[in-house]
Amino acid sequence: MVVKQLQFLLISLMCLIICECKVYSKCEFARTIRNEGITDRGQLGTWTCIANYESHFNTKAINRNSGDYGILQISHLYWCSDSNQPGKGCNITCKSLLADEINTDITCAKKIFAEHQRLFGDGFSAWVAYQNYCRGDQTNWISGCDI
Repeated sequence: MVVKQLQFLLISLMCLIICECKVYSKCEFARTIRNEGITDRGQLGTWTCIANYESHFNTKAINRNSGDYGILQISHLYWCSDSNQPGKGCNITCKSLLADEINTDITCAKKIFAEHQRLFGDGFSAWVAYQNYCRGDQTNWISGCDI
């Protein structure tokens, strides 16, 4: 009996932990980034594809192996600080990328995009998901969305 109660408690706690995140729909994500100034339909589709494959639109996603954070999986190596003090390329904390509101993520992603565009000629090349899944026309990711 005690084992079953402990199992129930453990499962309940896991659900509580899992449910304390915001998971955007593809259309909600696309509308949000459009409202943050990304209006090109091709880019909207590509960003939406990237968010799907990087985090499944989960604002609290953390890749413990790579140290990537948030809905767009931004790297702690170059772009955000693991400490409580903002720092690195985006002058933010990695923890700030885990908020339900994703304006910080988008602002930083735009900075990363611009830097990679300048250095490599393709701003999206910073994201593994782009290289593996999101090259080419990705407007299908925003089809059916009110954009």
